[in-house]
Amino acid sequence: MASALTIILLGCWLAGRSGVSGEGSYPKPSISVSPAGVIPMGGKVTIRCWRQRLGLRILLYKDGDRNLLTYTDPAGSEAEFPIPSARREHGGSYTCRYSDRTGPAAFSEPSDPVQIIVADPSLPRPSISLSLASGTASGANVTIRPET
Repeated sequence: MASALTIILLGCWLAGRSGVSGEGSYPKPSISVSPAGVIPMGGKVTIRCWRQRLGLRILLYKDGDRNLLTYTDPAGSEAEFPIPSARREHGGSYTCRYSDRTGPAAFSEPSDPVQIIVADPSLPRPSISLSLASGTASGANVTIRPET
């Protein structure tokens, strides 16, 4: 009869070979945001995530939030997370991952982050001024000042 240690070691080896080792078991998904750039308050923005394997749950995370923001179980390889009316708190950095819907917890690596910037169009646009001394050489220090 096999010892308990032998069975545990065999189980760990099999889990490692099968790819069910938990964190980073799947390749990272892709992520995009549309439209890109600055979104006006009240504007619509959509975050899209793609995964390489079908039948897995796609999870969306926002940087600074400790917990999962939302998830979906899409039929295809792409998931959409629409924000129909952007508010200031929607601004930030987002990533997605995918995981098994059932079975042991196995997650992909996180996607590269995408940035959402929400601006209030009622606020005046900032402006800056740049003052260069005559004969300023390339690589010299300059001063940039915000104008109010």
